[in-house]
Amino acid sequence: MARILVIQHNLDDHLNELAAPLIEAGLEIDTWDVENAPAPTTPLSEYDGLISLGAIAGVLEEKDHAWMPIERKLFNQALDLEMPLLGICFGSQLLASAAGAKVYKTPTPEVGWTRVDMLPGHSGDPIMGALGKHPDVFHFHYDTFEMPEGAKLYGTTNGINQAFKVGPKAWGMQFHIEVGLAAMHSWFATYPRAFEKLGVSVEEQKAVTTKNWKAYRDRSVAVGAAFAKEVLKYHKVTK
Repeated sequence: MARILVIQHNLDDHLNELAAPLIEAGLEIDTWDVENAPAPTTPLSEYDGLISLGAIAGVLEEKDHAWMPIERKLFNQALDLEMPLLGICFGSQLLASAAGAKVYKTPTPEVGWTRVDMLPGHSGDPIMGALGKHPDVFHFHYDTFEMPEGAKLYGTTNGINQAFKVGPKAWGMQFHIEVGLAAMHSWFATYPRAFEKLGVSVEEQKAVTTKNWKAYRDRSVAVGAAFAKEVLKYHKVTK
């Protein structure tokens, strides 16, 4: 059975909508909760894919978090193995950093809904093609990154890098493609000050969520299913 490692950094950001398509594809999921469990002892080579989720911590705070250098090493191993890797929000920033790019504080933090402009060629990529041409996506980040050398940029929003690919099998998405309706409302309740500090109305975000959540769920499921296919292909070739 194909097997993936999921790296979870905070209890309120887990696989959410990505879980179902991964399970439906027949994948076995191991989750490393970095704040509550020791690092996995199973070699990464025994897995067929890696997913890294969002985090309150940032790449710029690596020296303050003992788990982050371990995760960076796993990223480097996945890149060397050309193993399917999906980095989401923090995971996308760490992917960029592991591939040699600069991560820095963005002058325009993004929280809540924005629209990504996908670039020509995205539709030919198995993962990025699942996002559509101008997807409305859900953000919660204060850091951003430059593009790694040789990486393919697939999506931007107002000059901010949003979607990219490193090598043949590593994808990064700055937005929270995994987050579903329940999680969004939980974040509105837990982090209202973060929205308000940036002049973003929580009530307006709730209204946009009511409009967008079904399409976003379908997009999340499509991304999960596409990633699962890549994992299964990798398993077939390497195991």
